[in-house]
Amino acid sequence: MKFKDRVIKFFYGRYGTDQLNTAFLILCMILLFIALFLQGVPKYVLWGVTLALMILSTVRMMSKNIGRRRRENEVFLKIVLPVRSFFIRQFNRIRYIKKYRYRKCPGCKNHLRLPYSKGRHEVKCPRCGKLFSVKL
Repeated sequence: MKFKDRVIKFFYGRYGTDQLNTAFLILCMILLFIALFLQGVPKYVLWGVTLALMILSTVRMMSKNIGRRRRENEVFLKIVLPVRSFFIRQFNRIRYIKKYRYRKCPGCKNHLRLPYSKGRHEVKCPRCGKLFSVKL
């Protein structure tokens, strides 16, 4: 029980893991997988980059400067989330092609998912309330 209490006390007030650390570790796994198939100098360069990313990830997890780590993660999410949502939206367009059509509101540029039915229709944007015509 004493060891468990010491571990809990050590990790108290530490930042822990977040999306940026997870991305670092996934990148490490990808780089290590690529290094398996390389020969010579590039292999050791990838190992060095992987080791540096693992150390950086560990330092971020053990950090007590929670505010700074949170800001770093927010900057990362501001970059990654729009890219991720774009790819999810494209995947859903293909996945639900028989049921829905996706259009952009000319007023607020919001992406709308409209049920598929042939012809021209009047659509009201739920965000800005603008009426516009679409051909599906």
